[in-house]
Amino acid sequence: NLSAKIGSLLSSIKEIKQRQEKVIIFAESKLVQSYLIALMMIDYGISVDVINGETAAVATSKNTRSRKNIIDAFQAQQGFGVLIMSPVALTVTGANNVIHLERHWNPAKEAQATDRVYRIGQQKQVNVYLPMAVHPEIRSFDLQLHQLLNNKVDLSEAVVANPDIEPEQMMSMFN
Repeated sequence: NLSAKIGSLLSSIKEIKQRQEKVIIFAESKLVQSYLIALMMIDYGISVDVINGETAAVATSKNTRSRKNIIDAFQAQQGFGVLIMSPVALTVTGANNVIHLERHWNPAKEAQATDRVYRIGQQKQVNVYLPMAVHPEIRSFDLQLHQLLNNKVDLSEAVVANPDIEPEQMMSMFN
């Protein structure tokens, strides 16, 4: 209850649950992933799978949960569902909501993670959420990071897409 960012996350998940849709929560830290598993069990009474670097790519036995098995089960389930993934993962068109709880420092990686739900076969409108802790007077870390990532995207697009950029325009990206 003390975290504005977790409060924002839970508010988004509540809306998604009301619409009976699925959501992927991207979180890099295994500690945060474990916290989210517990939070989903406490708040919603649901068991949530995690796909990260420790998840087997291929099932070696009937009891092994592989990435494919987890995704297939998630996509086959009807109604509301939550899947927690590290940003570098697989395609999941069964979800149409993405929450980037822990932002990746590389905006291209974050965009790639979001694209996981846009692949061929997606039937619904995709919603992307960026929960942030925002202070009314002080510039929060989340807001600073958001601006930094946006500046990186702008810089990348200016360098790649606009050969006529002026030095002043380039410098304005850093203000």
